[in-house]
Amino acid sequence: MQAWKQGVPYKSGEKISLDSAIWYIDATLNYYYANSNATSAKFHRDTVYVEMKLVNDYEAMCQQVFASYDESLSRLAEKYHAISSENKRFIMAMINDAGSLPDNKRKLQIVTVSGIGSLQNAGDFENDETFRYEDYAVWDCFGNLINTNAPNTFEAALFQFYNPDPGSNCSWAFYGSTETLQINYLDHQLNNPLVNYLDYKVFAASEAVAAFDDFTECLEYDYNSSGIHEMQFYFDYKKAFINEWLNSAQNTANKRFAMANIESVYENDVQTIYHIPTFYFRKRMKVCGVAIEIPPID
Repeated sequence: MQAWKQGVPYKSGEKISLDSAIWYIDATLNYYYANSNATSAKFHRDTVYVEMKLVNDYEAMCQQVFASYDESLSRLAEKYHAISSENKRFIMAMINDAGSLPDNKRKLQIVTVSGIGSLQNAGDFENDETFRYEDYAVWDCFGNLINTNAPNTFEAALFQFYNPDPGSNCSWAFYGSTETLQINYLDHQLNNPLVNYLDYKVFAASEAVAAFDDFTECLEYDYNSSGIHEMQFYFDYKKAFINEWLNSAQNTANKRFAMANIESVYENDVQTIYHIPTFYFRKRMKVCGVAIEIPPID
């Protein structure tokens, strides 16, 4: 096997640094199994852990790295095959150092992301489309079953916008360390004083500002006779946040948008609902001609 970062071949009796070991597992899993070229309606996330034996605080024998890779692939396959969906694809794995364990072992966290379903729209929203604000809702604002919601739709549309189909027999693979950008709606106020309608660049509403009605929790077209679609309004601001980071001095490694995770929050004391968008940036490479198939579970 070969260490991708430096192009240096490693033999089983050699040692490599912990950082290089994590990098190798991450890059190899994503290179051979990531399949991001088709659109998804929403994402499914799982977290698993594996152990890796070290020879000291910062190095591992290569055979231990290979064993941890095999275990990582096995756990990834287990979670992937457990997803109940006719249209699913593995998008990426993110490997993180989760700290030390007894007996000179290291705990590795593996976050797996798979796509489910097909995205109908990729950023532009029809006037009759309505989406609940909750990240668990499966119905629209009129009670129709649509199996998605505003956070899921934003996540999928952003992924497709920044990672369009790379071409026939090709896919994108993300690898390496992850940069994170989390947005707090309180830092991005638009209206002063607050009027509880499009007050922030991120979805937020509170009964301390104005009374809730049946559609406060919905993102739709022409609410309060605005003439705009709230989904497009918040989608465009999400792209602005992402573009600002991509073009900033923070992006020294030319990383790309990899995925979004949008949490919905409901607070009881004073009824308040809002979104917490988190954006992830990683290195990206184009992979062509590699057979992508998650191994079956033994």
